[in-house]
Amino acid sequence: MDCRPCCSKSFNSALPSKVEKPEISTIGNPEGDDKVSSSVEYIQVRVITCDLTNEVHFRLKAEVEMIRMKKAYCKKLGHEVGEIRFVFDGLRITDSDTPKSLGLVDDDVIEVYQERTGGGM
Repeated sequence: MDCRPCCSKSFNSALPSKVEKPEISTIGNPEGDDKVSSSVEYIQVRVITCDLTNEVHFRLKAEVEMIRMKKAYCKKLGHEVGEIRFVFDGLRITDSDTPKSLGLVDDDVIEVYQERTGGGM
């Protein structure tokens, strides 16, 4: 029995030499094209943890539900959506909220907290 790798290329040669990460994630453009009409309103927000260890920037369409931003954040940092909560101006952000309904403007900060339950005696 032969124990060689299945492919002829080595593992390291299959990886790109330089991996670039985008600085800002864009939410609300499912087609992925870079053509943006002038009538589309984007808002750039910062999502930070309460201890200021992580900060992620998002560019959101004003009418897109916040669940898309929540899922993108959780996927990027390896969390489940139910594990954390998103807060803006002291109010919890629901899945159906939009940046427009929350009154978000450029460079607003959304805070992220770990979800906690219990505490009763």
